[in-house]
Amino acid sequence: MADFYPDLFQSLSSDAQELPMYRRLFELFRQNILSGRLSGAEKLPSSRDLSNQLGVSRNTVKTAYEQLIAEGYVQSRQGAGSFVTELPAELLQPESKPSVNSDRLPELSEKANRLLQSQSMYPPGRLLLQPAVPALSDFPRKRWKRCISAAADNEALYSHPAEGYLPLRQQVARHLSAFRGMQVSPEQILITSGSQQGSYMIASLLTGQGDSVWIETPGYPGTEGVIRAAGAEVRHLHWQMLQQAKLPERGRLLFITPSRNFPLGHTLPLSARLEVLHWAEQNNSWLVEDDYDSEFAVGSPVTALFALSKERRVIYTGTFSRTMYPGLRLGYMVLPEVLVPLFRKARRFMDGGLSVVPQVAMARFMENGDYSRHIRKLRQLYLQRRQSLEHLLAESGLKDFPVIDAGAGMHLVIKLSNDCDDQALVEPLVQQGVGGRALSHYDRSCQPARGLVLGFTQDDDVEMARGVKIVTQAIRCLNLSCN
Repeated sequence: MADFYPDLFQSLSSDAQELPMYRRLFELFRQNILSGRLSGAEKLPSSRDLSNQLGVSRNTVKTAYEQLIAEGYVQSRQGAGSFVTELPAELLQPESKPSVNSDRLPELSEKANRLLQSQSMYPPGRLLLQPAVPALSDFPRKRWKRCISAAADNEALYSHPAEGYLPLRQQVARHLSAFRGMQVSPEQILITSGSQQGSYMIASLLTGQGDSVWIETPGYPGTEGVIRAAGAEVRHLHWQMLQQAKLPERGRLLFITPSRNFPLGHTLPLSARLEVLHWAEQNNSWLVEDDYDSEFAVGSPVTALFALSKERRVIYTGTFSRTMYPGLRLGYMVLPEVLVPLFRKARRFMDGGLSVVPQVAMARFMENGDYSRHIRKLRQLYLQRRQSLEHLLAESGLKDFPVIDAGAGMHLVIKLSNDCDDQALVEPLVQQGVGGRALSHYDRSCQPARGLVLGFTQDDDVEMARGVKIVTQAIRCLNLSCN
């Protein structure tokens, strides 16, 4: 028999060499059938003839043919051989077909378009002086591994309620009672993958198209992204206006960090916190209290806004990413009783809940006291490292730049003059391995503050000194000033 399309198999030996030969042969036939090069009803050579032509085993060809028949590209006729399936011409995919035109893609929903247009985040990675990253080298790995190992038992292999593993919710309730003055039941707690997921659920369930949602600024830009994705209208409320209790006339939601603003570290005075609660009650609005790194504040943390709300207008969100490690992806929401049924049902529809093993391990870690010991150790470590960074800055070319005291925590802020382009400073720093953040990246006010947010939690003195040297050189090169 004459060779069957001899040029058809020229690339067979070089294409996708990680695949077995029968699969490469199958893919070659499949692509040529879909492109129309092999026409419908065309007879294929016998497995013996094709194996001789290609110099491969007959079993290889037979296996490829069997896969083609199983997927409908080829039909086998008793006593006649194998034939290409006749497919409608409009379903074929000619090789000359142009690349996909985005205009012909299915129309995206308004929510999807809003999500695409939301603010992008800084790229992840291990960088010097990077804020919001805990001291991973000081994480108690051995004790955590024991908890993970113990968690992988029969109990964790079964499904659990979408709202989260009950013993973990019980431990979170005890922690919040002792640490934040919150008396809540485990039923009010919903385990999430972090504060970001909590914010997305809140915006999706409690806002509608065109609702006004207010966000404290400076603040975490990811919050703005989830609100826009939900279809609400984002409004910004400067932290100084909050401090003075100058609140908007109305709004569906207000996202604030009353215990410690991110990234400036300011605490909302009691009078302003009570005014905010009164505003929510009068406007039938919801307050979202994001508790950012309060565990590492100097002195005892202030009572949570949630605990002050008699009318139950506050939703509290927290995360273990700052106290444990970012890859854990565990956080929680504390809901007013009236919202519990809605959020539980929505959670079952949205993702069915999180993996159980990490939740069981976290519950054990908290129950045996490892978590509280870990927090105490980090508080002392971070205090020492903040002092080290302040000393390095005072001894460097940055000594004339004011430092905004964020009250310990996990970072500090170097103040730059308001006419400086602090975001132009970030790119060269990242290229040199320094993860400082532009203060204006977090500030959505008309006249954003300028500065550099520097973390100190994961670096030792040598690493911090190297980072400060790079920051000093970058600021000098850009001729940025503090005046």
